[in-house]
Amino acid sequence: MSTRIDRRLAYALLLAGMLFLSGCEQAVYSNLSEQQANDVLLTLLKGGISAEKRAGEKGYSIWVDSAKMAPAISLLNSNGQPPQHYADMGEIFARNNLISSPAEERIRFTYGTEQAIAKTLSQIDGVLSARVHIVLPSNDPLASPVKPSSASVFLKYRADINMKAVIPEVKELVIRSVEGLTVDKVSVSLFPARATGTTSDQVPTARFFGAIVANSSVATLWAMMLMPWIVAAILLILLLNAVHLRSWLKEKLAARGAAGRSDVRERPARQRERA
Repeated sequence: MSTRIDRRLAYALLLAGMLFLSGCEQAVYSNLSEQQANDVLLTLLKGGISAEKRAGEKGYSIWVDSAKMAPAISLLNSNGQPPQHYADMGEIFARNNLISSPAEERIRFTYGTEQAIAKTLSQIDGVLSARVHIVLPSNDPLASPVKPSSASVFLKYRADINMKAVIPEVKELVIRSVEGLTVDKVSVSLFPARATGTTSDQVPTARFFGAIVANSSVATLWAMMLMPWIVAAILLILLLNAVHLRSWLKEKLAARGAAGRSDVRERPARQRERA
């Protein structure tokens, strides 16, 4: 009976340890490039959230404490992380077995131009996300008047950066990238992001056995400390179960041997009585 109870306790402790470890950390994003993973990691650390970069088969992943998953996602969204992917001309004009129509080629070229300009604008300090929409009217050479081209730019930026000062440069970059575009036909819309979290100097800390660590790291440190003891307890219980099982088997074998010997002794006496 005690052996069964010890075995159940060992299984319960093992299951609790596995669940405890599996619930400690979760991947926020996976299959990132190394540059994207570094940007995401830097954003989380600056925001006061402990994170870890791990390499995988298809790229890198960022892991955080499960309790910090919601604030981590919110922080990354407000900072435009991971960076948006912009398609290049090679991806857009990838050849296939079908012949593209002139209208389709024109749409692809316009979209490729939008992606190229947006990617360039995203490199400006403080820009978190950039989108560009270009209108290239198909003018008839014999028609009059000619419809001008136009473009609109969307920029999501950090609230602590003065993006209004760079609007003239943004318009200049766009009109130099699109044929037939003038400054008065380019509109730039600025949208500040929400607060991007605390700075590294304002990260909430706590004391863990005298050492100062981030609050978000306390649970992970406790898991690292307790897990060896849990494993040791499970191994000890399994070892005791093995010892008890061995003793029980010896007792059973000894009892069977004694019963066999007594039966051998009593058999001749029974035969004489029958005779």
